[in-house]
Amino acid sequence: MNLAQIGDEIHSKRIQVGLLQEHVAKFAGLSRVTINQLENGTLKDLGYAKLKTVMDVLGLDMQTVQPTGLKSALAVVARSISTSYRDVITPDMLSTMLRSGVAPEQFQPHLMALLDETPLPVVVKVVAEAATPDVPAKKIMKHLSLWAKEWKVCRTVW
Repeated sequence: MNLAQIGDEIHSKRIQVGLLQEHVAKFAGLSRVTINQLENGTLKDLGYAKLKTVMDVLGLDMQTVQPTGLKSALAVVARSISTSYRDVITPDMLSTMLRSGVAPEQFQPHLMALLDETPLPVVVKVVAEAATPDVPAKKIMKHLSLWAKEWKVCRTVW
């Protein structure tokens, strides 16, 4: 959940309980302008402590919510990293390679594209989807790190 979505929740709850922005601002020790910007989604940043105070005033909780949109990162990434190549990686093949740490030579350029070009939040989702009780995400991340080192990828996070 991003700050704009939280602001929508704050606005809805404030209206529901019959408070004005001024009231919430005063109770939370913030300005009415800050509350207005938070509710309208124009506030760029608000520290955790301040945001929690506003939410506490309204009786709202911080919850971890899975983002919507990307249904199967494995499918999207497999298609994306296969775009420029004759050999195509299927989602199942990608999942197997990630879990085993074995990268057939013809697919190494594909996996380099994964390591260098795929947005990191998507890589994290791919790892989570490929993980199993026998091969946890931590082990898959080790495989990615080893490949990155072996193939000398450009992205320095590995």
